[in-house]
Amino acid sequence: MLDGRLSDDLDEEMACNRFAGAFLFPRTSVLQELGEHRNAIELKELGLLKEEFGLSMAEILYRARDLEIISHSYREEQAKLFRVNDWYRKEPGHDYPTEKTHIFEQLVFHALAEEYIGESKAAELMNVSLTQFRRVRSMESVEEPQRAAVNQ
Repeated sequence: MLDGRLSDDLDEEMACNRFAGAFLFPRTSVLQELGEHRNAIELKELGLLKEEFGLSMAEILYRARDLEIISHSYREEQAKLFRVNDWYRKEPGHDYPTEKTHIFEQLVFHALAEEYIGESKAAELMNVSLTQFRRVRSMESVEEPQRAAVNQ
């Protein structure tokens, strides 16, 4: 679609990735989901957004950086974490959008990332044990908190 329409000084792959990110996760949606500025984004929050919008967690971080919601250095820090966990090959979580929303979970992880609440309060709000919450938070377990609570 962009073939022959880009200037020679632009990286075609990067331009295509930015176009796809903007198409799948438009600015208004990004701002609605993440806000105008974030100091941090929880991994589980990225996983939930990945399921909802069909973009990789890494692409969501790029999109947030492009819109200046997160800093370049924070995105680079997260990229290192992805490399350490080998998530560039296979990210945790489901690859395709699910049929349900995760707004409550996203709000809990947003509040946790911005340090409005602590882990104990977040686990309580999600109705799971602190141990299970920590597994979900670290993406060790991609099991949804509601299902985890039922299984306890």
